[in-house]
Amino acid sequence: MSIRFAARKKAPSVTFTLALRFSLVLALAVLSLAVLFTFALKRYIYNSQSRELKDSAEELALSLKTNSQSEQKEKIPYYITYAVYQKESQEILETNDPFLPLLEDTNGKTNKFVSKNYFIDGDLRILYFAKEEESGEYGSLVIQTALNLDTDSSNLLLRGIPVIVLLAFLPVLFISFLTALLIAKKSLAPVVKMTEAAKKISSTNLGELLPVKHKNSPEESISEENLDELDKLAATFNDLFVRLKKDFDRERGFTSDVSHELKTPLAVILGQANLLRRWGKDDKAQLEKSLGIIVDEAESMNAVITNLLHITRLENKKLLPQKEKFSVEAFFARLKEEVQSLSPEAKVSATLGKDLELFTDKEMLHQICMAVISNSIKFCKEKNLELELSAEETEGKIELCITDNGPGFKDQDLECAFERFYRGDESHTRSAGGAGLGLSIAKALTESLGGRICAFNAKSGGAGIRISLSS
Repeated sequence: MSIRFAARKKAPSVTFTLALRFSLVLALAVLSLAVLFTFALKRYIYNSQSRELKDSAEELALSLKTNSQSEQKEKIPYYITYAVYQKESQEILETNDPFLPLLEDTNGKTNKFVSKNYFIDGDLRILYFAKEEESGEYGSLVIQTALNLDTDSSNLLLRGIPVIVLLAFLPVLFISFLTALLIAKKSLAPVVKMTEAAKKISSTNLGELLPVKHKNSPEESISEENLDELDKLAATFNDLFVRLKKDFDRERGFTSDVSHELKTPLAVILGQANLLRRWGKDDKAQLEKSLGIIVDEAESMNAVITNLLHITRLENKKLLPQKEKFSVEAFFARLKEEVQSLSPEAKVSATLGKDLELFTDKEMLHQICMAVISNSIKFCKEKNLELELSAEETEGKIELCITDNGPGFKDQDLECAFERFYRGDESHTRSAGGAGLGLSIAKALTESLGGRICAFNAKSGGAGIRISLSS
């Protein structure tokens, strides 16, 4: 049996990678600029040399016409060679370099001429210009000027530039790499700090924050204009950790509430079962009583589990709304009838604009309203329930309000009214009935319909729920 060990390749450092890329880019940029500079310089020198050759040819032509050869020749640079010869007979009339080859007319341009092994000790490389000129005494003449490229200092400089650039390329690459490495390390130092800080953060200490300039706690606020990109990243992660901490705290509370809601009926069921096992099974009255209590508690547990599953399906978008258009007035009439059947002594009034219509899932909305109304009936047992239904259209939305004459919400309860298992301080007992999931289901249903729901206290002192939906 053979065992293979997979070699793990260590990921290259971001600092090293950035420095290497920067140095390569910089070196290539320097090389490109050197090439462009060499090309431009070469072109400039070529144009300058061409002008000198043409000007010298013009001076020679002028000297032939005016017979002032010595004066015109003094204007020709010493490093330019020339020859004047008859076109037909190739007879040289004048030259300052007997080894200069006789070349044809270049038609107003300058050309290069290269001849291998022209001399005993080397080649001939010249840049020349030749033009025809008519002379009454000699007939058709060719005036030729030339520049020896092997002895010209500017051409020798151009030949040396590529070598200099190549020799300087490696030092530039090395120096730029070291410089970029130092800059990258300094620039990424905040990232290293954030990484080390993030390693220490877990679900048990989400209150820990990543280092951000001028901000040491989530309560402090600072303008984003004062933060660079890395600090904005750290601030964003800090906001995420704060939200996660709130979610974790809420889920811990939710788990505790679920345990409480299920533990109590289970304790009752176990108590009644033990009672029956000891002596209650022989007492018919006690048997019926205990079985009734067990059934009631089991139904209570089943209701809690069913409601939790319902909320989960809504949050996971597994229950999709079936939208239809319907009259708000007819919808309120249906709610009024159901309230009268649940609480015959209740007084229900409806206020709405004429011909209001909604395009949404009618059954989901009915479930939302009945969850709110059931809550009102539950907390208004001590006095006759007075329920007011109202609807109005504002800015393309229809707001449905359900208010009662109950005790209302405490200020600290308004924001928590839709949390799971939340029933307020005084009512957070099983004797109040329900499991505190009705308004949570109503909120999940409203969000599935794309609306918003909120709690408020009516001016008359009762509690109110406002549901806002697109019309």
